[in-house]
Amino acid sequence: MNKITALLASAAAAVSACHDRGQPQSLIGPMASVGSEARGSAFGSKIVFATDRDGPDPAGNFGNQEIYVMNADGTDQRRLTDNSSIDGVPAWSPSGQRIAFHSTRANPGPPPLAIDIFLMNADGTDQTQLTNLTGLGLGGAVDPVWSPDGQRIAFSSFAAPREVFAINVDGTELTNLTKHPARDADPDWSPNGREIAFTSTREGNREIYVINADGSEPRRLTFSAAIDERPAWSPNGREIAFASNRDGNFEIYVMHADGSAPTRVTLDAAEDTRPCWSPDGKQIVFDRRVETGHFEVFVMNADGTNQTRLTTSPPGAFSGFASWGQGRGGEEP
Repeated sequence: MNKITALLASAAAAVSACHDRGQPQSLIGPMASVGSEARGSAFGSKIVFATDRDGPDPAGNFGNQEIYVMNADGTDQRRLTDNSSIDGVPAWSPSGQRIAFHSTRANPGPPPLAIDIFLMNADGTDQTQLTNLTGLGLGGAVDPVWSPDGQRIAFSSFAAPREVFAINVDGTELTNLTKHPARDADPDWSPNGREIAFTSTREGNREIYVINADGSEPRRLTFSAAIDERPAWSPNGREIAFASNRDGNFEIYVMHADGSAPTRVTLDAAEDTRPCWSPDGKQIVFDRRVETGHFEVFVMNADGTNQTRLTTSPPGAFSGFASWGQGRGGEEP
């Protein structure tokens, strides 16, 4: 995966059981048809993800990515967005009532694409544009994450060399938090709201850093000759999951929040990346590159056991960039 698809296409989620770490179980049930009604309550643990299963580009470049939601076991997969643009990297708000995502709908093509952050209700209604970095000449905005109080969203600028920004959910107080000539991307907000973890190349290769929520006091957490990227805080704030190829292949690792004791939790010949924790901290959803070369959503216990595949895309398509939340529906208070 390369070009914009590599940015917008891939991630993770899955739930079930397997006896050996790294050996996924069989698929969870067939995909529900578009527009089907949810089985059971709209409340509870839900996973949103991006997929281009509804109109993939055969060359894998500019597929028609859309946002879907599913139950935490992979059942009842329902489409939330439906347009000709790229809608990617969804993120649940802390209350589970809204979803942030990036989209090219302001200018879906041909390239150069305009890409910015949008918000919508958990049921896909009231889709509105939040940022206008494209209009500001900053190349657009991607990869949104919510502050734990639901009042601000951090994201990456799209133009090289990339920066981490934050903005209020009403569109005010746009702030460049990193202000560095290196590539700073993949932000994730700490559960206490005081820090933001991100990926940076400011000392060479990609490593995991942390800054205060106001952008001050950058601290490096990983020290590896390989790539460490895509940090994800555990719900209790004590651990950070991330992706790394330090052992020769991209796998999911978990370390203490201070960067100590990094532990590999996947061991698979395939590429594993983009981890995201379940709301209770007991599981991690992630992207895995499957045998046909594209990414699908998998889930596992936080220690790497019980790896299970949740999505199945047709040839040439992918599913990924999962976010696990409460999925309550309705509007943010």
